Amino acid sequence: MEYLKITKIEDVVLHKKGIPTIGTLHLTTHHLIFTSKSLTKEIWVPYPLILSVFKNQGSTLLTRYKDLDEMIQYQVPQSFTKIQLSSQKKLIQWYTNNDMWSLINIKIVLKDYTIFSIDFPIDDNIANDVYDSLYNLTLGVSLDQLYAFLYTPNEVELKLKDTSYRLYNLKQEMIRQGLDLDSTDCSWRLTTANQDYQISSTYPSQLIVPTIIPDSLITHCSKYRSKGRFPTLTYYYKRHGNTITRSAQPTPGITKQRSIQDEKLISTIFGLSIIKDQNLIVDARPLTNALAQVALGGGTELMDNYNFNDTTKRLFLGIDNIHIMSDTMNSFIDNFLIDSDIFTELSFRGKLNNKFQNWIKYNKLILTAVDKLSKAMIFNGSNILVHCSDGWDRTAQVISLIQVCIDPYFRTLEGFMVLVEKDWVTFGHKFRERSHHLGSPDCFHDNTTGLFNKKLSLNDNPFTKLRAKTLNVSSNMGGSLHDIDDDLTNQSKKPTFTRSKLAPRSNKFAAPIFQQFLDCVYQLQQQNSNLFEFNERFLRRLVYHVYSCQYGTFLFNSEKEAKEYQNTTRTRSVWDHFRSKKNLFINKDYNHVDFKNEGDNSVENIDWISPDLSNVKWWSQLYGRKPDEMKIDVDEQKTRSGISNIKDESRSNNKRSSSETGTSPGIIESTREFLSFFSLDSYKNYDNDTT
Repeated sequence: MEYLKITKIEDVVLHKKGIPTIGTLHLTTHHLIFTSKSLTKEIWVPYPLILSVFKNQGSTLLTRYKDLDEMIQYQVPQSFTKIQLSSQKKLIQWYTNNDMWSLINIKIVLKDYTIFSIDFPIDDNIANDVYDSLYNLTLGVSLDQLYAFLYTPNEVELKLKDTSYRLYNLKQEMIRQGLDLDSTDCSWRLTTANQDYQISSTYPSQLIVPTIIPDSLITHCSKYRSKGRFPTLTYYYKRHGNTITRSAQPTPGITKQRSIQDEKLISTIFGLSIIKDQNLIVDARPLTNALAQVALGGGTELMDNYNFNDTTKRLFLGIDNIHIMSDTMNSFIDNFLIDSDIFTELSFRGKLNNKFQNWIKYNKLILTAVDKLSKAMIFNGSNILVHCSDGWDRTAQVISLIQVCIDPYFRTLEGFMVLVEKDWVTFGHKFRERSHHLGSPDCFHDNTTGLFNKKLSLNDNPFTKLRAKTLNVSSNMGGSLHDIDDDLTNQSKKPTFTRSKLAPRSNKFAAPIFQQFLDCVYQLQQQNSNLFEFNERFLRRLVYHVYSCQYGTFLFNSEKEAKEYQNTTRTRSVWDHFRSKKNLFINKDYNHVDFKNEGDNSVENIDWISPDLSNVKWWSQLYGRKPDEMKIDVDEQKTRSGISNIKDESRSNNKRSSSETGTSPGIIESTREFLSFFSLDSYKNYDNDTT
């Protein structure tokens, strides 16, 4: 491949989790590979997995030690055993022969939260060639040049009876849920109005709508919903005949436009269940965000037109957008994980006030909404229509988690695969954009000449950028990153490859939304471990394969785009990997419950779960850390709480601060409205309801 400037570099030192290892670096067309006699396994890194790359002056060890003597005194005895004595001597000799300040190190941050650095001798421009090759190999490819289009399945995957692309079938799944779409008595039907993706390019070709609603009305409805994403069925809860439907935001705009057809469709959907007066229109956004969309032609439902004789309420969940989530995760990488290459252990001590601690609060907010909505469906028989702005991020998170809570099938290995295919892949979650498969130049930072290759803007998309301290910038710079003189920037050396050959790509819309969903599933799984057929390893491996681009499942933004690339014939499904190695991902403590007794509708027979909101914690295994490293120091938390209490004394007891609740004022108002409508006292008597 023309982009490969160098393919093999011997005697380089890799630093990972505080352990330096001498070995050989290989660069292939699709993978970075590190091998060493000191390692039991080779390290393989697919290029799409790369989040950020930094080329820095000096050895990686200089971020921790002032010189070689200090490294030998503290690092070597901790890192090596007697068995590795020969490697230890070789390591010391390597650094003795190379001045630590004259070395070049390349630090690589991966999307699965692995972080490592490699020290290179300054001779022969090796580090520059590696950096340039990584740039080319990460950015110089198109979608159909990714590894998934070349991947050859292994022998175990080839033994599968059929491809996992056939795992999900809409009709079969509806039959399982209790709807026979081919029956003349069914209140729902399969519409092919979008079979050519003319109504909505981001919706699947097959959709389910009420039988009495003609396709002509569907077409009118689509014009009133963002991206043509009209309300359509995604889950049928057969006990009450109530449903989860999904859509994008309506478009009333400033002029408060309405759509009689949209109102008719939603009214019909709500009227098909046994209980018809407990309906919810759920807007996953904060109220302020929804109102801000009005000026852009969007907005939210005007409840004067959608209350349907006081049978329907509207609820705002207050879940923030993709930019807030990516900013939070960036803060986590920058302020906690970034030193994973050089330190064996990390700690949350002193980091209680960091922005990244909001990640747990956001997950808890999502799970709180899911808990209440799940109970509304089970106890009140509520119909739920969920949307956010476009209906492919927060909407997918909420409705998928509800189904995990109320339907035990989706807690099996096969069922979870079906759920992901149904509500994420076919319904147009933008995996290509959110996962940033094709990368962008902003992910690469050369700090070895002048100061910067270019002036860094850390305010674009935080998920793919890190702060100045991440770049190993020399401490004699003075000032902040944004105070750097433009003249110094202009003096930086131009790259040795031609960037103009590479198409510019935006990382503006990258965000860990699907990972956040899996994080919430992890919380449910840890709290109800014997009710999930799959284990934690399955979820963690799934995060890896979202970014690895080894399989075709998570490469595309929509079903339409996947078909254009002929994904089912040119790539393999990611589920092949998990099905062929099922024994690795099965939870040995799983208690299978036979849920086929449809005649018994007692509460005890319903295998639903509820999140323990007091036990939402960091998914330490995902980040390669020990649980103790990611625990909040109790004494520090008490001190922080004491300071907060003093500051809050002057505030009204009825207006709790965001620091106490972990939510914004908009979220608090939404939660109050929600709790007042679905308090435990308002639940109907279950037994009376079934008679």
